Amino acid sequence: MPHTMKRIFFYIALAITSVMLSSCLTSDDHSTPIIRAAYLYHDTPAGVHDSINYGDTVHVGDTLRGPILLLGGYNNLTELKVSYDTAEVDFRLLIDSGYTRHLTDASMPETGYLRFIDNVYVYPTTLWFVPKKTGDLKISMRLSSTAGEKYSPLSAWFIMPVR
Repeated sequence: MPHTMKRIFFYIALAITSVMLSSCLTSDDHSTPIIRAAYLYHDTPAGVHDSINYGDTVHVGDTLRGPILLLGGYNNLTELKVSYDTAEVDFRLLIDSGYTRHLTDASMPETGYLRFIDNVYVYPTTLWFVPKKTGDLKISMRLSSTAGEKYSPLSAWFIMPVR
């Protein structure tokens, strides 16, 4: 009789373990997409070339380039939409020619829209913009991935004071 109880306990423990492990192996992980940005390259009409932080004050006519890295985490990237006021800024996304193969024909980097093909988890690009008038320039970004509604899309923005 004691051996029978040990076997029953063993089979119950084995069943519980297999149920727990099978739920971990479904590969149903999701993560919110990420936009990584560190600094801006700043070129003035007077010939000054330096780097500045997002949110630093700039002037009308300054050219700014901000390398960004788009990360899907566990999920594929689907699209990036950048919103801005065309009366306030000239804007486009700069794409390295080696990475254009990861974009669909629907992409329009010149207006701030990228649509990704399947299986793109990481994508580098550069924000390029020139302020046209003074005020607070707001640029918003919306990065979407194949993660569910709870995780995607990510909305981000920054404001550059223009004097």
